[in-house]
Amino acid sequence: MTHQIKNTLATNDFILMEGAVIEILRRGGKVSFHPDLIHSQLIYDTEGSHELSSIFDSYIKIAQKKDVPYIMCTPTWRANKENVRKSGIKESVNSDAVTFMKKLRDNAGDFSEKILIGGTVGPKNDCYTPGDGLSKEEAEEFHTWQLSELQKGGADFIIAETVPNVQEALGIATATSKLDLDYIISFVIGRNGKILDGTPLWDAMQLIDTTVDTIPLGYGVNCAHPSFLCAEGQPKEMYDRLIAFLGNASALDHCDLENSDCLHVDNVVDWGDVMLRLNREFGIQILGGCCGTDQRHLEYLTKN
Repeated sequence: MTHQIKNTLATNDFILMEGAVIEILRRGGKVSFHPDLIHSQLIYDTEGSHELSSIFDSYIKIAQKKDVPYIMCTPTWRANKENVRKSGIKESVNSDAVTFMKKLRDNAGDFSEKILIGGTVGPKNDCYTPGDGLSKEEAEEFHTWQLSELQKGGADFIIAETVPNVQEALGIATATSKLDLDYIISFVIGRNGKILDGTPLWDAMQLIDTTVDTIPLGYGVNCAHPSFLCAEGQPKEMYDRLIAFLGNASALDHCDLENSDCLHVDNVVDWGDVMLRLNREFGIQILGGCCGTDQRHLEYLTKN
């Protein structure tokens, strides 16, 4: 672990992160998802790896054009121990996914020095159902295997995405801290600005920061429209720890997006202006996209 992300955060006010991946694959219709792993196994498939590479390469080019630091994450959101072992896919899929991303980074030439690779972990169960989240102890035991695999592969840092409840986040943080990994914990929030289990964001951050041996690099929010943050109503001190926001393209509630047969995308300019305000007025350094976003959204984030 080189701790490059610490240096990048210390020396840059703006860092671009990837946009949607899973949803673009789904809408493209060229690959099939695994019922448990979703898209992790695509790194082993000729068509799948081509489609993944195409999406990631398009995002890299946007960052490269503007010469801004860029973060991309492994396609391992559902590649936890339980899912990997029952799928029959290679148990090295997490470390192999890091290798896959490293090859994409190497293809960027000199710009590769500005690209960071996050090792992605997700909650064990549904990210929109906080009541199904794990306890701290369960989460620490459950997630350690995948974290170790991502560490083995050489991810630059860990990012836990779409965590809907604080106790599972605390367990992930505890496990990652013990492995001496740099990491970010990213929550799903509702339109009231709170984590889906009802916990205020700042309360969750304080709990984790005062419990684990090594605190996260910072915290993030993903899979939520930027307006959901209710930025003005949050404690000012929270912005010392909230460093990333990966915004959904639509302001619809999660349940409406999850059950929709069509893609919902609000006006890109309106979305982008709200996102950029989070950076310029509240100091959130890492901006990227989640559900419904694509190249247009990242291009708008880098237009100035």
